[in-house]
Amino acid sequence: MRRIALAICLLAFPLASAAGGGALAQTAPLSCGDTITVDATLDRGLRDCPNNGIVIGADDITLDLNGHTISGDGKPFKACPEREICDVGVLNDGHDGVTVRNGSVGQFDSGVLVGRARENRVLDISSSQNTSFGFVVFRSAQILVRGSSGSRNIAPEGDGMGLFRSHDVRIVDNEFRRNPGPGIHVQASTDILIKGNLISHSSPGILLGGEERADRADRNQVRGNHFVGNAAGVLLGRGNRNVIARNRFSRDGDGIAIEKARGNLVARNVILDARKSGIYLGLNAPPIGGGDNVVRRNVVRRSGDDGFKVRSKDHHSLLIGNLARRSGDDGFDVESNSAKLVRNRALGNDALGIEAVFGVIDGGGNLARGNGDPLQCVNVRCR
Repeated sequence: MRRIALAICLLAFPLASAAGGGALAQTAPLSCGDTITVDATLDRGLRDCPNNGIVIGADDITLDLNGHTISGDGKPFKACPEREICDVGVLNDGHDGVTVRNGSVGQFDSGVLVGRARENRVLDISSSQNTSFGFVVFRSAQILVRGSSGSRNIAPEGDGMGLFRSHDVRIVDNEFRRNPGPGIHVQASTDILIKGNLISHSSPGILLGGEERADRADRNQVRGNHFVGNAAGVLLGRGNRNVIARNRFSRDGDGIAIEKARGNLVARNVILDARKSGIYLGLNAPPIGGGDNVVRRNVVRRSGDDGFKVRSKDHHSLLIGNLARRSGDDGFDVESNSAKLVRNRALGNDALGIEAVFGVIDGGGNLARGNGDPLQCVNVRCR
């Protein structure tokens, strides 16, 4: 996919790779392609930039867009030198302590790019109509993105935000709407906090990890976000020891999907009206799974398919204290005989309350009432 190829290519670029118009004083007017080395404030918008908008050229400076917009010409920059980064609204390759704030960027390949930098802040920036990313962070640490919007980026790729080979990044109180790619894509990154964001109508809302082992996303936290109408709310491909907790999901495809991942915690989420399953672990096609995941005290109501599904390739996961109510199929469909079920409740689902394979570990205290199949539960005891 193009967004992955872009991120990999970025890793090879040298520092300060983009050419610009030279150092400018804070009060000087800025033009498309200028490089700033001191604090600068826009006094007007920059329109139809053929290549980069503004390039950061020094540590410890602030670019204040002052409510203005930096826009590209909506066309790929075809003459980009081999080892430069081109077609970015605000580009920071290698400078620490930088703040970009208060304005809009759009119609570039990427709206705001932070690479090989520390202690950067992106505050109150709207980034839209970009070909690859609203925001992209690679090989960086201690980055904060707050109060911003990465929305309506362009098909077929168009992620709201991409994070690659980074750590200790905070993505807090932002909006990511109507992106053809993921709202937020985290790959080969650790200790990322994604909290308090609205993520809607993207594909999926959050994607953690990639297809290869090196793309794994570990020890990240997804807390207190609101997901609406995404292809899936949170899709965790490869990644270990992540926490997905206290989020709210409405009308997504699947609510939370954990595929080839181990030791993750999914806790206290509320999933309403999922078009498919509320929470699933593992896949049948292709047959893959993780294990040792804990799914605890989640509420799934009115899912189109099963409320909770554990496929056979997921091993030794624990489902404890969850509620499945009025699912379109089973409340809990457990195909893995190493899964353990403790104190779950299945109420008013269309088929069975709990359908489990022979040999599943029954930890006791499970409850099933008012489900469509009079058996209520199979291969576990239910009150």
